[in-house]
Amino acid sequence: MSTTEIQNRRALFDVFQQTIEGTHKELAEDQELQPGQTMLKTFLIESNVTPAQLRDRVEIAEAREVDFDLQELVIERNGSTYTFFLDSEDDRFWELYTLEESDDAKKVVADMVSGVRNGLDYTWMPIEQQRDVMKMGEFRDVGVSYDADDVFSEDYIEDRLAFGDLSVRSSGRGTSTLFDILDSHEELSSFLSLSSVGIRRQIGGSFVLERVTHNGRFTTSGGDSIQLHLDTVDEIKNKYATLLRNIEANHRLSYESVEHGTEIDGQPLVIELDNEIEDVRGFAENIVTSKNPLRLWGAKTRLGEQYWKVKGVDLHNNDKYTMEISPEWIRLYLGTDACGNTALRIYSNIQRHYDSGATMEVQT
Repeated sequence: MSTTEIQNRRALFDVFQQTIEGTHKELAEDQELQPGQTMLKTFLIESNVTPAQLRDRVEIAEAREVDFDLQELVIERNGSTYTFFLDSEDDRFWELYTLEESDDAKKVVADMVSGVRNGLDYTWMPIEQQRDVMKMGEFRDVGVSYDADDVFSEDYIEDRLAFGDLSVRSSGRGTSTLFDILDSHEELSSFLSLSSVGIRRQIGGSFVLERVTHNGRFTTSGGDSIQLHLDTVDEIKNKYATLLRNIEANHRLSYESVEHGTEIDGQPLVIELDNEIEDVRGFAENIVTSKNPLRLWGAKTRLGEQYWKVKGVDLHNNDKYTMEISPEWIRLYLGTDACGNTALRIYSNIQRHYDSGATMEVQT
């Protein structure tokens, strides 16, 4: 992608406007893109660092200031370079744009957010928020994916779970009907975790075609308004940010010495499970392994026959956490300065890899 002529935010968005118009035209006429033609990808990244600190955490070959809070980054990976544009106007939630091939872009961003204590993370949207995305436009396609084998061992799956991997993708007019049928099936509903939602959003005379994944990746396959795409990203971001900040305001625990003891402010988060845990110890050993996607380290203590406690750190940015796990619920305690994204990563990945019927109430 040649970007030498892009000198400000408006020029960048003009390029993206041409891109989404061009991809829509090609897909409408020929059902496929021309060689070298790619779609616009936008990654919504939760950040606890500054753009300057990012350079100490990611292999950036070149960085160029394009506009206020907008940088062009050339990122190295396995001997190749990839171009991204980092919009850090919102210092907590960055928007990372690229026209690189989809698989390459996903791998580069995965490297960025997976480093130990690098302060970056995906926006882990719970199923409830993904269902809200469905209502933002005409529901066009859906990816349903239950990937227990990404977290749980083969032995645990064979002994305890109905599926290790379950994947369904549908597009077209029958998508909504198919999803409703699967969603209402009593035996399947706990295993139907949304991996992506596709909508056609139209406001006034403008439209965009968006596919939004569970971890905040937007792929725009067509449209006639880059501004509507940007507004859609912002609307979803703001709902997620509100949820995260409610967690940080109401569910981080702090302790203060008072005359007659200790006063505790805040309350733990409780994840209520629909799919009861049969082997709590095995469950804890599988989800607390320091590996992606949960990225949790911790020491496990048995409190009862089916009751375990884990005290550890989130490798996202070294925040401390405590979890109590029983067959019916998981109770999560966050420290005074803990990142609320820890809770959303745990919750959304429990939904995605174990129990899509799990719920977590957040105080407002």
